[in-house]
Amino acid sequence: MRRLRRLQTTAVALLLAFGALVVTALAVSFNASSQAAESLAQYHRLANARIQALSVQQAANTWALTPTDAVRTDVTEQLTSLATTLADASAVETDRDRIVPLTGALVHYSMTLQDALNAKGTASAALLARADTQLSDELLTPLTAARTAAGDRLAGELTAGWLPWVIGGLVVTAGGLIAISVALARASHRYLNPGVALALLCAVASVAVLATSSTAASNAATDFTESARAELDSVATLQQQLHQARADEVLAVGLQTAGASYQTRWTTAYNTALETIPRLPNATTSTTSALKAYKTSHDQVTNATDKAQWATAAGLVTDASAKAFDKIDGALSTIYANLRSPVTSGIKSVGDGIVAGIAGVIVFTLAGAGLAFWGVSRRIEEYR
Repeated sequence: MRRLRRLQTTAVALLLAFGALVVTALAVSFNASSQAAESLAQYHRLANARIQALSVQQAANTWALTPTDAVRTDVTEQLTSLATTLADASAVETDRDRIVPLTGALVHYSMTLQDALNAKGTASAALLARADTQLSDELLTPLTAARTAAGDRLAGELTAGWLPWVIGGLVVTAGGLIAISVALARASHRYLNPGVALALLCAVASVAVLATSSTAASNAATDFTESARAELDSVATLQQQLHQARADEVLAVGLQTAGASYQTRWTTAYNTALETIPRLPNATTSTTSALKAYKTSHDQVTNATDKAQWATAAGLVTDASAKAFDKIDGALSTIYANLRSPVTSGIKSVGDGIVAGIAGVIVFTLAGAGLAFWGVSRRIEEYR
C-alpha cells in the first residue's frame, strides 16, 4: 500500500514539475515575443525619426525664402517632435547607447539652425547648407544604423525559446510514468493503467502547445526577414530620399546661383524614385502619377531659377511644389502603413497565442495530475 502511495505521489509530482517547466518555457517565449514587438516598434519609430529630421530641415530651409514667425514656429515644433521621438527611442534599453548620443547631436544641429534663423537670404541659406551636412552625418546616418540593428535582432528575439529543454523534460517525465506503469502492472497484473496513460498524453499535449507557439514565432520571424523587411526598407528608404530631395529643392532656391549641386541631387533622387516605385508592393499607377506631378511642379521652379526669377521660384517652391510633394509623400506613407500593419499583427498574434497556450498547459497539467492520481487510486482501492 505504501509503495503504491509513493508511486502515486511520484506520478503527480512528475506531471506538476513538467507542467511548471512548460509554463516557464512559454513565459520565456512570451517575454521574447514582447521584446520582438518592442524591437519592431523601434524599427518603425526610427524610420519615422529620419523623416522627422528631414522635415525639420525642410521647414528651416523655407526661412531663407520667407523669414516669418510662422516658419520659426514650424521649425520649433518640428524639432520638438524629433526630440520626443528620440527620447522614446532612447527608452528602449537595447538601443540606449546608440540613441542617447544623438541628443547631443540634435543640440549641435539646433544651434546651427538658430544661427541660420538669425540671418536672412543667401547668408541664411549658406548656414542651412551647413546644417544639412550636420543632419546627414550626425543624425541620419546613426539613425539608419540603429534602425538596422533593431530589425536585425527581431527574428532572434522571436525564436528564442526552451523547446529542446522541454522535449528533454518530456523524455524524463515519460520515462518516469512508464516506470510507474510497469510497477503498477507488476503489482496488479494489469498491463495498462488508464489514468497514467492519459496523464502521459496530457504531457505530450503540453509539448504540442509549446511546439505550436514556437512554430508560429518561427513563421513570423521568417515572414519578416525574408519578405516584409525588404519591402518596408524599400519604402522607408525611398521616402527618406524624397524628403531629402524636397529639402534640397527649397535650399537650392535659397542659395540662388550657389544651389546648382542641390538641383543635381534632386534629379538623382527623382530618377531613383521613378525606377523604384513600380516595384513597390501595393504601389499603383496613381503613385507614379503623383511623383510625376511633383516633377512637373519642380520643373516650374527650376525654370524660374534658370531665369534668375528668385521671387517667382520662392513662391512656387513654397506653394505648388510643396502641395505636390505632400501628395507623393502621403501615397508612400499609405503604402508603408499597409505593409506595417500585417507584420505588427503577426507578431502580436504570437504573443496572444502564447497566453492562450499557457492557459491550455495549465489545464493539461492539472488534468494529467488528476488522471495520474485517479489511475493509481484505482489500484490502491483494490488492495483495501
